[in-house]
Amino acid sequence: MVIDFEHHFSMSGHHRPNVERYWEGDELRFFPSSVGSGIESHVEFIDAAGIDIAVLTGQHFNPELDNLKKWHDVCARAVSDYPSRFIGFAGCKPMGGDAFFDELDRAVGELGMKGVQISARPAGEYLDSKKLWPFWEKVSELDIPVDVHISSRFGWDDLKSNYGLHYVLAREFDMGANVFRVCQGGVLEAFPGLKLIMNHFGGSAMAVKERMDLYENLCGDDFWQGEKLITRPYNEYFDKLYFNMAGRGRAINTVKSTLAHVSPKRMVFGSDWPPNYEHEPEECQAYIDDIKGLDMPAEDIEAILSGNGKELLGL
Repeated sequence: MVIDFEHHFSMSGHHRPNVERYWEGDELRFFPSSVGSGIESHVEFIDAAGIDIAVLTGQHFNPELDNLKKWHDVCARAVSDYPSRFIGFAGCKPMGGDAFFDELDRAVGELGMKGVQISARPAGEYLDSKKLWPFWEKVSELDIPVDVHISSRFGWDDLKSNYGLHYVLAREFDMGANVFRVCQGGVLEAFPGLKLIMNHFGGSAMAVKERMDLYENLCGDDFWQGEKLITRPYNEYFDKLYFNMAGRGRAINTVKSTLAHVSPKRMVFGSDWPPNYEHEPEECQAYIDDIKGLDMPAEDIEAILSGNGKELLGL
């Protein structure tokens, strides 16, 4: 079995055959296609790619309440039409107040959503901001996984160029920083039951993790300015995170390098469709086959492709 943990579902009616990348002033942007707007196109893709279950997400960039309610209803209908193929993750504005928490209750309790997706920078805040504490408390109470999607609007200033440097790298840098923020900033100490899925292999985190380990050790308590925010080594919290394997295309070398830092019990498959593998389900199938061909125990491969996902989703 294969469970896809980054699968974008839109309720829009765009009539574009492809995802469009284009320059708007000095920023490279993308505009979604109609490929992912109808649930039938998702069925067609996952059938061709060899995916058994896809987790539908789509409302993570601080949505307005009315739009969020509509998306929840559309997503719930899609799951109802294909209950063996799709699972819905709610959206939420983490600092939106009680109305958004009530809608999250409805999405989970009435519509059957199995988790929630948020941006890595909700309303511009970092994930260890105390402004998010009520949200972390809410999802801990609901006991649902939180899928943290890369942000598209932060960290670009130092990467401005007349080529797509910021588009490719900035969001990965930002996600990497947020991996360490939830570990070292006290989030997982304050809310030990949180189940966080960090998208895109944790962004840049794996490339700098050994440097972080080195300097936390070298600095000792002086690593913190003022009050130390955690009472245990940060790696104990890092090892509680989950990482999805999307955002790199057919990235078996990234899988291998991530496994140097992350247990296979903490990785979940992701396609990032439709922005990735847009009209190429065979490439996604090849990625799955590459994972199946890894030189590691069969039970670890099974955990990556579906076992960890089953546990997170309560299947």
